[in-house]
Amino acid sequence: WSRARWAMAARLGAKLANVQKVDNHQRSAPDKALIRRNVLDAVKAKVFDAFAGSGEMYRRVWIDAPGYVGCDPRWFPDDTRLAYVAENTRVLRCIDLAQFGIFDLDAYGSPWLQAAIIAARRTVKPGELIGFCLTDGSNMNMKMGGIPKAMSVLAGLRPRAVGLASSHDELVDRALGGLCRRMNCRLVRAWRARGKSAAKVLYFGLVMQGLPLNERD
Repeated sequence: WSRARWAMAARLGAKLANVQKVDNHQRSAPDKALIRRNVLDAVKAKVFDAFAGSGEMYRRVWIDAPGYVGCDPRWFPDDTRLAYVAENTRVLRCIDLAQFGIFDLDAYGSPWLQAAIIAARRTVKPGELIGFCLTDGSNMNMKMGGIPKAMSVLAGLRPRAVGLASSHDELVDRALGGLCRRMNCRLVRAWRARGKSAAKVLYFGLVMQGLPLNERD
């Protein structure tokens, strides 16, 4: 690299270091809650909240769901929620996912590994509705080069593809399309919002429906 590129990377690295990871950016919380309310109204199913945190979205929305199970590596003193205290990727690989109709993947960075695990393990019946709430914060990391591996797989790109930060929205759309294909679903409803912080986070709500057997791969 030239000195100019190293200097640019150093400045960007400093910016990344100053972007705090918080459970819910307060200015974005209403948008996130509205997206989740829309998904819940459309699907009305038990929720698996893979990044449950302190429970703000549970108190705002998921408390009204037919059922709820959270997951977070941190323990919170909370006697109203059922939750695993563990890494969500391990839990998603072990438990029966058929009991859940909504998956909340409110990741600090990239939700695509968790989404790929769900796509591999959760069979969607023809006509069945399934909901996803996703938070994608990979834009800042993409500016440093490359994209999350699971995201690139879902999007049908090379894992080490570079220079895609300016096409973040399009890349996310491709990954969402890949998620639908892997789950043999079609997208029937979608909501999108952009976060208010410097990280340029994207929030999504999806309602997908299982394809008829004669239309599946």
